[in-house]
Amino acid sequence: MKQFITLILCNVLIFNLSAQNQDTTEIKILKKNIVTVIDDNDKVQVKVGNDRGIEVITDDWGDTTQIRIGRRTFKVIDGDNGTYLKVDKEISKKNWPSSFNAHWAGLEVGMNIVQNADYSMYGENQPEFFELNPGKSLSWNLNFAEFAFKNERKTFAVVTGMGISFNDYTFDLPITIEKEDGFGIIVPRNLEEDGSVKKSKLHVNYLTAPLLLEIKTPLRMGSSRLFIAGGVIGGLYLGSHTKYKFYKGDKQKAESNYHINQWKYDVTGRISFGDFCVFANYSMTSLFKKGKGPEIYPLMIGVSFPNI
Repeated sequence: MKQFITLILCNVLIFNLSAQNQDTTEIKILKKNIVTVIDDNDKVQVKVGNDRGIEVITDDWGDTTQIRIGRRTFKVIDGDNGTYLKVDKEISKKNWPSSFNAHWAGLEVGMNIVQNADYSMYGENQPEFFELNPGKSLSWNLNFAEFAFKNERKTFAVVTGMGISFNDYTFDLPITIEKEDGFGIIVPRNLEEDGSVKKSKLHVNYLTAPLLLEIKTPLRMGSSRLFIAGGVIGGLYLGSHTKYKFYKGDKQKAESNYHINQWKYDVTGRISFGDFCVFANYSMTSLFKKGKGPEIYPLMIGVSFPNI
């Protein structure tokens, strides 16, 4: 029986006990280092396992014995006032991936919401006509260019780029908007006189450019890290039109600038996991020029699919 056990150990476990430069002794099993003993004349160091295993260090004077287990080191110190124990803990270093993929370029879809519009320029008798149907007031943003200026550790970046934004503001009332007398302020026009209205909207296009600070966090969802970003998005007005459709099938489209502000800027906040992002953009500029229409500051809430 003893011979059988010895034969099994010889075939399965290969112990290698060797002295290297008379200072280091290693014990290996199947060519894997299990125990290392290092004697450098001043202290004896014993390692069990890899760098995260167990390590015992004693000095020849017998004053201090260190036992390290993982990131904790237990020091048994024989001092003038007796023997005492000191425990130290190694600070864990964050393992940041070397890559940083910004989350601007891609396709976005958002829902437009209007709240607390100001109609004071119309007097007390003007109803709040710019009421939207949020479920049909959608924006599609195609962000086609992206530039990220990263720090050395690639934990955050300043992000910019370009995109095109296509915005629908679908009215909840059976109206459209027009310029009073063809060139004046924006006023509503009731469409019920012409038939039962199926859909009526104002469509506005912008060329956009962001300036964002994007941060990579240690938080994960699966293999993807959580990114958060905030900043501003500038917009240059490109064009607009109104369009409405009756249930009987007739359609009408009218192109005009409708006194839309030439420039706008939104503040934005974004949270991204991998190739999925949720965002909110709030316009700090009124949709219409001052004194030409109601003061309206749209809020867009949506999702984006960056890097598609």
